[in-house]
Amino acid sequence: MARTPVKKTTFLEAVAACIQHEKEVFGFYLKQAEALPEGAIKKLFFQLAEDVEEHIRMISEIYSQVKGGEALPNLKMASEVQKFNGTSLQILMRRLDRITGSDGKGNEIEAIALATREHEDAAAFYRKMTDKFEDKGIQVLFGQLANFQDECRLLLESYGAYLTQGTPASQPSAYWDET
Repeated sequence: MARTPVKKTTFLEAVAACIQHEKEVFGFYLKQAEALPEGAIKKLFFQLAEDVEEHIRMISEIYSQVKGGEALPNLKMASEVQKFNGTSLQILMRRLDRITGSDGKGNEIEAIALATREHEDAAAFYRKMTDKFEDKGIQVLFGQLANFQDECRLLLESYGAYLTQGTPASQPSAYWDET
């Protein structure tokens, strides 16, 4: 069976691919959190894992906005669900999973670095792919996800800087605990 070219990806297929990627990221966060020592970074990774549900909700809301208020169909029940995993876009997006399959081995700095790279790669992927589609819905989805991934990367870079550079006297450590 020949695959549909990436350019011919439907909006629903793109949404399904993005949700699948978020599920992969969830597993990555959880694996890192479980391996990390007790502390702020472990809590951060558990929080990031919990936030994936909000990311999926955001993708669903983008779908609804683009589709004029139509709710995202239940992808588990959609008759096309078997085809989603084999779409050209989904196969291409699996390249992003090279990071989610990595292991920080319980090292806080390595875990932060991996997560930062994952968000950096995802943002670059979404940004690069945005203009490859004629479908305006996919362009909106990928554009918003690229921006969102950049925001997540900045958060992780802040934690990474905090870990590697310590706390300046002008910023007591309690500052980080309150964010």
